[in-house]
Formats: sequence, structure tokens, C-alpha cells
Amino acid sequence: MKYDLKAKFLGFFKNNWQLKLISLLLAVVLWFVICEYVDPETDTPVSNIKITMEYDGSVPQKEGLGIMTAIDETVSIRVSGSRDTIALMDHQKITASLDLSNVTRSGEYDLPVKINLGNQSLKLEEQSIESVKVQFDTNIVSNVKVNVKVKGAVQEGYIREEPKMLNNYINVTGPKAIVETIVSAEVEIEQETFLETSTFNCAYKFVDKNGKEVPKTFLTTDAETVDVTVAVVKEKTVPMTVTIVNSSGGSDQAFCIAKVQPETIKITGNEETLNAINAIDLGVIDVAENTKDFETTIPVVLPNGVNNVKNIETAKVSVKFNDIQTRTIRVNNISLQNIPKGTDAKVSEKSISIKVRGISEDINRLNAKDIKVVVDVNDQILPVGTNRMNALVVFPKDYKVGAVGKYQLTVVVS
Repeated sequence: MKYDLKAKFLGFFKNNWQLKLISLLLAVVLWFVICEYVDPETDTPVSNIKITMEYDGSVPQKEGLGIMTAIDETVSIRVSGSRDTIALMDHQKITASLDLSNVTRSGEYDLPVKINLGNQSLKLEEQSIESVKVQFDTNIVSNVKVNVKVKGAVQEGYIREEPKMLNNYINVTGPKAIVETIVSAEVEIEQETFLETSTFNCAYKFVDKNGKEVPKTFLTTDAETVDVTVAVVKEKTVPMTVTIVNSSGGSDQAFCIAKVQPETIKITGNEETLNAINAIDLGVIDVAENTKDFETTIPVVLPNGVNNVKNIETAKVSVKFNDIQTRTIRVNNISLQNIPKGTDAKVSEKSISIKVRGISEDINRLNAKDIKVVVDVNDQILPVGTNRMNALVVFPKDYKVGAVGKYQLTVVVS
């Protein structure tokens, strides 16, 4: 009979699910009563809270100070509160930061670590780190030169020009003690073969006088990268030439020799342009008033789209008169040309003495009747009266001779 009563009792609980639910609810209520009234407060640790430093808008920023110490520490704390608060606590809301309010000049500071519990009704009981040492220095600004090193081959007959950038400097701001160690910003571009002109977007690194990298951790710059253009162009070496002229008349090129130094120049440009260039003409040298060998310097000017590889800015030209003879001849054949219609003009002089130089054969066979002296009015309106005008000496075409000096005649307009 005893056994049957026990079985019936167990069966009652086994089959009656409503009683089970009531029992569970009573247990939960009992737990909250114990937590709330018997033991309402508790505490818990919180670890690995990253210590941050809010520099933007801070006192040291306003005072023109820069940070020189990397902050990579974490702090552990213990907080207390009601059991339900602790149970619902959001760890992500708890933060740690350094108090910068007293940083007003350069130096090392022992900065307090401030814990923010995120308005979670918690109480800070203890923390593992109370303060952190941080070094500050006056911020300065510097323009740092960018150096570019390029490695790689080019096709035969082509050349890789010096790399070019729109701006060869990086503007850097940071603590004086760091910025003053920077001597340059270095960029490296390397590929096996450069086939054509290309622009590369490149990172750079700051280096000190020993070539050691200066970290950018505490620096701000006006550009994170730089654009570098590496031009691959056709290369060609051509002679540099000058043209000898005599503005007073005749041709001195047979006996007046010009030597250019350097004789050649290396140029680059697109293939079509360079194929059309066989020499660089430096211009003309007028030898009419020169009677002895002389030297002169001429600027080197290249056509548009052509580059000077070695940046040769000037060429020295040596001019020599070889095996010449001179002779003075009185010329009577004087004329005016291109007189404007309606103008009455004439040359006062009936004859003029002309000094002539040239190779001996032509000097000896030259006669006064072979020479003309011409004043070209060039259709310009001349004022009434006496006008002194330049004259041109005209020799037979097959004579290798030239006039020495400048000549003028008097043109009278009535």
C-alpha cells in the first residue's frame, strides 16, 4: 500500500505540466528576491580597454604642440553595481582616455587615465594604470624635397628621361624634434622594362641624413602619395650647325670656317618629330665687320617637342678665315632699287671704295666693273632731304669673295 501511494504522488507531478511551470516561476522569483534584497550588489573585472588620446580640438593642439609618444597600452578595471546592471553591462561602452587639459608647453607629461563607464550605473572600484607618460614638442612645418629613383631597362634606340612631378615637395607638419631630422622623401619605381611613357601613383618614405626611415606616426602631410611620370622617348644624336653670312654682300663661306663645340647634341622626342631632324641649326653669324678669327657663344634653342638630354644651354663657335687676300676697289656702279612711285631720289656719291676679301684666285681676277653697290629703299617713304642708308655690295655669283665692313650712301629726296 505504501508503494502505491508513492507511485501515485510521482505520477501526479509527472503528468501535471501546470505544476511544473508554476514551480519554475517560483524559482525565478525566489532568485530575484535573493539578488535584490539578500545580496543586491556585486562587482566584476573588465580587461583590455584601449587607452586613447583625443588630440583634435585639445589644449596641446591649440597651443601648437605635437605628440611624440605612441600610445598602445590597455587598462584593466573593476566595476561594481547591482546584479542586474552587471548582467546587462555593455563592455563596448566603457572607454579609457588621457586627460590633455594641462598640456600647454613642450615636455614630458604624466597624463591621468580617465575611465568613462558609459552611463551604465556602474561604480569604478579600481584600475590597473593611473597615468601614462607622453612627450610633447612644438609643431613646425617643413617643405621636404621628393627624390625619385627609377630602375628598369628601355628598348634600344629609346631613352628614359628623368622622372617628373607636378610638385617636387611634400608639406609636412609635426613635432620639431622629428621634422628637423627629415632630409628628403624617397620614392622608388622599378620594373623590368619601360615600354612607354607612364604615370605612377607612388607611396614615399621620409629619411634622415643617414638614410634611416623617419616614421610618419606623429606627422601630417598634404599628400599621402605622389604622381610620377616616367617618359620613354626616342633618342637621337645630331650635329649642331651655324650659317655664315655677310650682310654687306658676297659669300664668305668658302674661306670662313665655323667650328661648333660641342659638335653634336643628344635629343629626345616622339619618333615622327625626331625622324625629321638631321641637325640643330643655331642660326646665322654675320662676319661682315670681322677681320680676324674670333669666338662667340650662341644659345641652343630646340624645336617644340624636342628635349635636350644633357641640358646643353649654349654652344661655343670658333670662326676662322683661311688663306684669304684683301683688296680695295673703287666702284662707280651705284644704283637705287625699289623707290616708291612719285618719289624723286638719287645717290649723292658717284663712287665708293670697297674693301674685298676672298681666295686669291678670285681676288686677282675681280674688276671694278664686276661689282655693283645697291641701296634698296624697299618701297619705304623717305623724308625730303638727305638720308644715310645702308648699301649692299653685289659680286658675280661665281666669285668666292665678300665685302669687309659696313657701307652707307647718301640718298637725297627732293
